[in-house]
Amino acid sequence: MQRFFISTINFWCLVIILFFLILTAPLAANELKTVAVLPFEVNSPEDISHIRAGINKMLFSRLSWKGHVKVLEKRIIKKDLAKLKDVQGNALIKQISQSTDSKYVVAGSITQFANSFSLDAKVYDIENKRYLTFFEQSKKIDDIIPKLDHIAAKINKTVFDRITVSYEEMEKQKKADIEKWKRQNPEHLMKNLPRSHDTSPPAWKIWEYLF
Repeated sequence: MQRFFISTINFWCLVIILFFLILTAPLAANELKTVAVLPFEVNSPEDISHIRAGINKMLFSRLSWKGHVKVLEKRIIKKDLAKLKDVQGNALIKQISQSTDSKYVVAGSITQFANSFSLDAKVYDIENKRYLTFFEQSKKIDDIIPKLDHIAAKINKTVFDRITVSYEEMEKQKKADIEKWKRQNPEHLMKNLPRSHDTSPPAWKIWEYLF
């Protein structure tokens, strides 16, 4: 009788645990992702500080996704960076993620070569100890922000599985470029054919510093 009583208790405990897991599973799947965007480094002989400020505003606007992705305000990041003046590189990424409780940290740079500009961005997935890189080039300064919009669209799709209007427009343009390429290069139809999109998994790289 005592064994039967204990078995019954164990059974109902298991039922309660399973019921709890079922209820919390959707919550875990839709857990809000917090993102810290660091000021981009600027490597340019010109004063393009206004572009740097524009990048921060653009990423805040483009990556914010109600109920899914929360991008921390600039004032919060600025406050934490003030306490970490002597910290750089990977150590800065790690400490910012800890102080702001961010699951992702975005860092990047703008580099000017003659009259062209290179945009580089990295998204650090802190919990999984990995990062992704994103890159765009601009031939003139006025195109930097539009190019950054492309990077934001790629981040949204690749990191957060979110298809934005910008991403759809990019895909349409790629398909149009493919059709144009086909007409201009019929003899190389199956060789080096541009792809409208890459269906392979994103090339995450291990962030060794966290181990």
